[in-house]
Amino acid sequence: MISRVVRMVLGVVLAAALTAGCATGRAFARGEAAGKAGDWDAAVGFYRQALQSDPDRPDYKIALERAMLAAAGMYSERGRQLEAAGQLEEALRAYRKAQEFEPANRQLSSRAAQLERTLRDRIEALQPRPEIDRLRQQARRASAEPILSPSNPEPLIFNFANTSIRDILTFVGNWSGINVTFDRDFQDRSITLKLEGVSLEEGLQQIMLSNQLFYRVLSDRTIIVATDNNQKRLQYEAQVIRTFFVSHADATELSQLLIAMVRVAGMAIQPQIQPNKTANTITVRATAPAVEVVERIIEANDKPRAEVMVDVQILEVSRERAKAYGLELTAYSAGLVFSPEAAPAADGTTKPFNLNTISQGVSTADFYLSVPSAVVKFLESDSQTKVLAKPNLRGVEGQKLSLNLGEDVPVPSTTFTPLAGSGPGTSPLTSYGYRTIGIIVEMTPRVTYDGDVILEITLENSARGQDTNIAGQNLPSFFSRKVQTKLRLRDGESNLLAGLLREDERRSLTGFPGIMRLPIVRQLFSNNDSTIRQTDIVMLLTPRIIRTHDLSTQDLSPIYIGTQSNIALSAPTPALGGVASEPEPAAPLVPPSTAGNVPPVAPLVPAPTGSIPPAAPVLPTGSTQRPVVPPGSSPIPGMTPAAPAANPAQPPPTGAAAVPAPPPIAPAEPPAQPATPPASATPPAPAATAPAAAAPPPSVAPARVILSPPSEMRVGSGPYTIAISVSGATRLSTITLSITYNPALVRVRNVQEGTFMRQGGMTPAFNSQIDEKSGRVDIVVARPGDKTGASTAGLLAALLVEPVAAGTGSLAMSGSASMAGGGDAALQFMPAGIAVR
Repeated sequence: MISRVVRMVLGVVLAAALTAGCATGRAFARGEAAGKAGDWDAAVGFYRQALQSDPDRPDYKIALERAMLAAAGMYSERGRQLEAAGQLEEALRAYRKAQEFEPANRQLSSRAAQLERTLRDRIEALQPRPEIDRLRQQARRASAEPILSPSNPEPLIFNFANTSIRDILTFVGNWSGINVTFDRDFQDRSITLKLEGVSLEEGLQQIMLSNQLFYRVLSDRTIIVATDNNQKRLQYEAQVIRTFFVSHADATELSQLLIAMVRVAGMAIQPQIQPNKTANTITVRATAPAVEVVERIIEANDKPRAEVMVDVQILEVSRERAKAYGLELTAYSAGLVFSPEAAPAADGTTKPFNLNTISQGVSTADFYLSVPSAVVKFLESDSQTKVLAKPNLRGVEGQKLSLNLGEDVPVPSTTFTPLAGSGPGTSPLTSYGYRTIGIIVEMTPRVTYDGDVILEITLENSARGQDTNIAGQNLPSFFSRKVQTKLRLRDGESNLLAGLLREDERRSLTGFPGIMRLPIVRQLFSNNDSTIRQTDIVMLLTPRIIRTHDLSTQDLSPIYIGTQSNIALSAPTPALGGVASEPEPAAPLVPPSTAGNVPPVAPLVPAPTGSIPPAAPVLPTGSTQRPVVPPGSSPIPGMTPAAPAANPAQPPPTGAAAVPAPPPIAPAEPPAQPATPPASATPPAPAATAPAAAAPPPSVAPARVILSPPSEMRVGSGPYTIAISVSGATRLSTITLSITYNPALVRVRNVQEGTFMRQGGMTPAFNSQIDEKSGRVDIVVARPGDKTGASTAGLLAALLVEPVAAGTGSLAMSGSASMAGGGDAALQFMPAGIAVR
């Protein structure tokens, strides 16, 4: 009977082993087949199943690692393809999936974090602009100061030799079409000046700075010139009072920064800056140029702080093992009591007795012996406690984040106060406070401008110990473990804090002297008590950046504020050379269409023969110059303008003669008839020869305009966003787009402005028109008065669409663009398809 049962058990065990072995081999074979088919997801799953069934097989481990690397490579390549196609959300999911198979690959984590930041920036850019921004733009346009607007915007190319400042400014004003008035204390003197290819504003600044003068714009065609000193500044400089509404920074701290930056010695009108802590505003009284500088400083510092979410996982493990065994006596002593008259009391004390009793005799009945009671202990316990917490802490950088997993314990505190009246007597007064024990985590995050997160962490684990008796009162005691550290982690990088291990071990041995030292007997006739308590804390931190610093190119650029005595926004380079590009050919100073509009204040006369110095500098191709002549040869002393030379299509070969300039115009003859030059002058150009065409600009690659719709839209959900971005752009000033779509599939609800055309702090004019019937959206974005243009890549606009019906369709786009300074910009449009489910 027994042998039959044994055989049955052995059969069942053998069958189970064979079944497990077959299942393991079957899972491995399925993994091999899935790998050959290219399904590395399934292959990894089968290999893991096989390895769990037989962990000691090295071939299973190698196959699993090979499959995980192949799966990571597959998803990484898929992510690159999706990223190249503009499907960033799908690409991010592919990179995240690749990270699951290859967590140690830093390139994957870095690329995924970069894509996540790009998507986050796009979402932030598509958010509707705050109402305060629109109000600021309206207020700026409504209260704009008069801007000098000359009727002749051509650059100034003049040479003045020993000419009075008044005559120079009068001539420049007549040439540009503006009125120049002078202060009554203006002191005139003669100077030598060369203006070559500068704008009116730059020419005026050159004259003013070199002669300690300044001017104020009274209207778009009038300026007044005065001596640059504190008295005249106080007389002519207009002051402005403006209140800045600070959104993110502290108004008091920001006002201290402004005082240190703009209140400098030497200024005629010191800016007055006053913060309002209640309303968080800053009110400034200063000149208009100084207020503009203050505005730029506030814009650069009033930025929203970055936000961080920290995923915290805390595991506290506590284990206590206790063991008590052996012989335990109530008291390790024996008591002998002599009481001849009565039995002693229960506490061992005896009553007084008469000594006459002893004379009658003493017997053993008069003695009482007390022995301790014995208890044999056999106790062993093992307890484990685990506390797990997974909080998510979110906050702005620079603010402390706190987490408390514990309790508050009352702690008495006694103070002694003197009694009323005289005498040294005191009265104790006990009050109770609370101390927090448990797991306490405090951290202060900071997001660097490189995209990393710096965490200042304080981790404390405290608990209540045994009470301590002081002056008859039991007071609680505490023990704690505390660590402070500073970490620098990447976005999404995890860090493990461990090692806060505490182990308390207590052993006690109580028994009879001598016996408790014997190796075997002490285990039976002694009281053995041992307790081991272990606690450990493991914390996993993973910071994730929710919002980064809202920085722009303007924030990273220096602010040029002029001189110490005259603070105002200025540019480091001339306005005509703000963008590094090929030099454009200069237009004639007096075009035929505007030749009659030149003010007839100073008639122009030809320079006498021999007045041009023989060592005149050779100008670049396309430039013109007013040669210097001796004083007295024209109504404006020292000044004779010459007609511009024709610009050749390309430089002549070495040794070739340059095309001569046409002769100057005589003042007494009609403008159509040229004056006859003297025989010694350069021969005039043939009348039948037309000036050569200007050199064509270098070829520029077309800018790509891309539509990025969602991969799939569903009816009844949304709205969805279709981003319109541009890449490879060069100095775009105006762009016009027309997008056509199927109105039966989607409906365009709104068009939002992007950030690309706002480069350099410009405020572009953005207009859009939606035609729902024909399915067309027209967008026009222009940068008025722009000289630099918008370059590289960015977001032009975004369409908010709502699905109407299921189906598939396409988005077509057309348009045109122009560059700053003139000229058309080539565009390349990338159509896209839409799918509605």
